[in-house]
Amino acid sequence: MKKRLPVLFVLLLVLLLSACIGEKTSEPVLSPTPTTEAAIILLDTPVPTSAPTPTPTPEPTPEPTPSLPEPPDIDITEFQYVLANSFNPIGWQYAPEYGSVEGQGIENRIVDQAVAFLYAAREAGFNAWYSSAYRNNEYLYNSFMSYFNNVAGGDPIKAANGQLAVCLDEHQTGLAVDFTDDINKSVYYNYQDFSDYDSYMKDTDLYRWAVEHCADYGFILRYPEGKEEFYGTPCRHPAHFRYVGEEAAHYIMDNDLCLEEFLLLYEGNTVYLPVP
Repeated sequence: MKKRLPVLFVLLLVLLLSACIGEKTSEPVLSPTPTTEAAIILLDTPVPTSAPTPTPTPEPTPEPTPSLPEPPDIDITEFQYVLANSFNPIGWQYAPEYGSVEGQGIENRIVDQAVAFLYAAREAGFNAWYSSAYRNNEYLYNSFMSYFNNVAGGDPIKAANGQLAVCLDEHQTGLAVDFTDDINKSVYYNYQDFSDYDSYMKDTDLYRWAVEHCADYGFILRYPEGKEEFYGTPCRHPAHFRYVGEEAAHYIMDNDLCLEEFLLLYEGNTVYLPVP
């Protein structure tokens, strides 16, 4: 009897231990709750992120090229739009009817406008005359032949070029006038010595006044600087003005155009330009 008691006691102890182990394994395993201090540490620690992609600097938007306003509604075939330049001969036989302004010839249909332009310059306080206006084909032909025969030594090819050049001179149209402040350059039809003309006329107050007011009388500055690619050989006479009518003149001057650029705005109008 005494030997069985220890055995029973051992068995009972084993059963109690097994029950305790079973209860512990059946309980859920809980995660440890962080302390307040640990939470603060976690909040203060920055969360690692990827480096931000730099925003590209936007390219500046190019400003659009300003477009020209609608050109005036005109008949581009009218006489005042005839074109004579280094690439557009008007023909040997071109000879308009012409009148006179103080001894200078002018296309008969624009005499009043040419007189008004000249007198307005005088009323503004300037000594003003027309030094060169209409030149007929015979006069131009003789002038060019004399030049090429005397200067070119009678070279027939150069002399022939002189005949062609007659048809390229805008004075043959009767629509062009050259301003001067020297009466000696206006006293007779055949005055042609313009050797010093370019050196001083463009720097005069008369020239600046004429550029500012020419459109009011239907005239334009015919050969503006920087437009040589359109009209050809640079003009030696900066104070050369050309009649086109008031509406067209204001459009041309207001938009800084030359006559060739203006004519190209009209569909079907032919303007010959140099080959690039």
